[in-house]
This record gives sequence, C-alpha cells and structure tokens, in this order.
Amino acid sequence: MKKIFYSLILAANHSSTFKERAQLLGSVILKIAPIAYALDMANWWFKENKQFGTFICIALLVNMIVGGVRHLKNKSFDFKLFFARNCMMIFVVCMVYVMLEMLRYTAGANIVGEIFKVLIQVTTLMYPTSKVFKNCYILSNGKYPPEFIMQRLYNFEKNGDLNDLFKTKKDENETPTV
Repeated sequence: MKKIFYSLILAANHSSTFKERAQLLGSVILKIAPIAYALDMANWWFKENKQFGTFICIALLVNMIVGGVRHLKNKSFDFKLFFARNCMMIFVVCMVYVMLEMLRYTAGANIVGEIFKVLIQVTTLMYPTSKVFKNCYILSNGKYPPEFIMQRLYNFEKNGDLNDLFKTKKDENETPTV
C-alpha cells in the first residue's frame, strides 16, 4: 500500500517527465483497479442481498457464541480449535455460497433461478443455524428447540425439502384434492 501511495506522490511531482508520471499513474491504476472492482462487487452484492447478508453474519456470530458456551460448559473449550473451526466454517460458507451463486446466475433471471436462489440462501443459512440449534438442544438437555423442529432440521439436511422444513400442522392435516 505504501508503494502505491509513493507512486501517486511521484506521479504528482512536476520534476519528473510526463512519461515517468504517466507510467507511475498507470502502475497505480493497474494495482488499485482489481481492489476497486472487488469492493464494488461486494457493495453491489450487499445491496442486492442485504437481509440475507445480515442474517448469515448474525448466524455465524451466534454460532460462535453458542458453540463457545457449550464448550465452556463441558470444560472442553480450546481457543485455537474454536478459532480454527469458526474460520473454517466462514470459509466453507463463503466458498460454497459463491459457487452456488455462480450456478444460479448461469440459470438466468427466471422462476427456476429465483427458486434456486431461495434454496441456496436457506441451505447456506441452515449450516450455521443448524449447529446453533443442535448446540442449544444439547445445552437444554433436549428440551429446546422442540424435538419436531430438530427432526425437520435433520430431514432437511438429508433431503433439502423446503416444503417439509416449513410445513405447518394445517398443511399436514389437509388432504390433497384430486
């Protein structure tokens, strides 16, 4: 970063030739452009996915807190392991989400793409959220969240069925009409 800053100062220096200043300015632009592009893309993504972005950050933070509490309670807390596992979870969530989003954009802006977007976001959010639920279930000795929610969670992890995850008692009692 210092090198870029110094290059800018030298490019503004009138004692050097126009060619030298142009080369320094070009060098700075080539070094800053990828960073600016990445920041612009991140800004665009957060504007488009503000709610999901906020929720995934909260889920990752809550997972860290609940996991830490569980391991403190069990006297099995190890800071290095805590830090490594949470960094790995963040890395995995980010990489898988980016790859799934690339697939979604390839599918195009249609109903299939929108359904896939919801599935990607729910699945991505479910990874840290399910760990929070499981740790809370252990901390509460199986009392909370209720067992039927845990069962739906385990079923969703197996089959990815959003309808089964979010169905209500009313949905279960309705008979299909033919």
